[in-house]
Amino acid sequence: MRDLASAILGDNVMFGSETNPEGLVNIGTAENYSMLDEVANFIKLHDLGFKGVDFNYGEGPWGSTRLRKAMAKYINKHFHSYVPVEADDLLSASGCTSMFNMLGLTLGDPGDGILLSRPSYTAFPTDFGLMAKIKPVFVSSNGVDQFSPEVAHTYEDALEKAKKDGIRIRALMLCNPHNPLGQCYPKDTIIALMRFCNEHQIHMLADEVYAQSVYETPNKAATQFVSILSFDSSEYIDPNYLHFLYGMSKDLACGGLRLGVLHTRNKELMRAMSSITQFHWAGMADERIAIMMLEDEQWIKKFLETSRQKLAASSRLVRQLMDDAGIRYSHNSNAGFFLWVDLSPWLKEKDGEDGWKMEEVLTRKMLNNKVFILNGGAQAAEEPGFFRLVFSHDEKTLRKGFERLLKTLKEQE
Repeated sequence: MRDLASAILGDNVMFGSETNPEGLVNIGTAENYSMLDEVANFIKLHDLGFKGVDFNYGEGPWGSTRLRKAMAKYINKHFHSYVPVEADDLLSASGCTSMFNMLGLTLGDPGDGILLSRPSYTAFPTDFGLMAKIKPVFVSSNGVDQFSPEVAHTYEDALEKAKKDGIRIRALMLCNPHNPLGQCYPKDTIIALMRFCNEHQIHMLADEVYAQSVYETPNKAATQFVSILSFDSSEYIDPNYLHFLYGMSKDLACGGLRLGVLHTRNKELMRAMSSITQFHWAGMADERIAIMMLEDEQWIKKFLETSRQKLAASSRLVRQLMDDAGIRYSHNSNAGFFLWVDLSPWLKEKDGEDGWKMEEVLTRKMLNNKVFILNGGAQAAEEPGFFRLVFSHDEKTLRKGFERLLKTLKEQE
């Protein structure tokens, strides 16, 4: 695992149009690359006011009062909270990955399950399963539009099958905007899934880390983002079963600033999570940087606007390149840093190998041509040949990555 990560993410292997033109083009890892320099410039230009106390243990592992107040204000403003989020409703930790691990440990027992859509964010099974031993139960759409209210029936089917298999379902993950599909859930669908969770006493975990990365596309009918916090949900789900997660890594381009928050009004869950947060303690220096960013409301406003503009421009470029090359992709995407791309026509059956194996072969050939795109097999896709292509890069990187992708596909013909 470490060797693979180094081969894809290492500074010495990454493509740079001036610094390393022969390096690997990584259009598979979802980071807000085009905004990294904006974060670096903010830190360079601002006196962060570090003091000695910023390098001690602080107020405790659950996050300082100042951090939680700053995050609560940010959430209330940008997520349009129906019931104002208070600092005491928030718990911080070293990223949403840590939060998922802790939720697995507190909400279930080893062998219990969590409902995940197909496709799904590649790390969810590990985040919930590695330590907590929570099993991923993937929900197949069976031809139903998974962003329509009717999808609740497929969750019912998955729940019943899990019961027959002896798996107790403890939670449902609502990744909104969706990773890897890049779409937002309509309010009616969110409500339908809330009703489902409430009926079966299942916890709804709303991962909204891409909420502020919704950009303009040619598809004017694309669904806009609606947060679970933005309307009165109490008639659809017991507040004790509804939990919200957010972090600094995506919208705010701070994946290396390990900081995420959980919002819940479930006091018992908050106590349980707080008791194990010491194992997922965010650094005080990280907190200090996050506080300065969150409290600078004018900078945040401009940063998010610039990010959306860059995402829209990069998305337009990649869509045009794919249209010109005859590559199919989801036209409903309008959020996140990626498009769901259909490369199934280039899967060549050979020696009786099935489509999933051929997908892996195609992935390896891309790596040989120094371009990385995350394949659908790693994301619980329902059929082989789909890939998540990350476009949140500068134009030179995207064009070079696409050039290498087309080279690989041509070799497959």
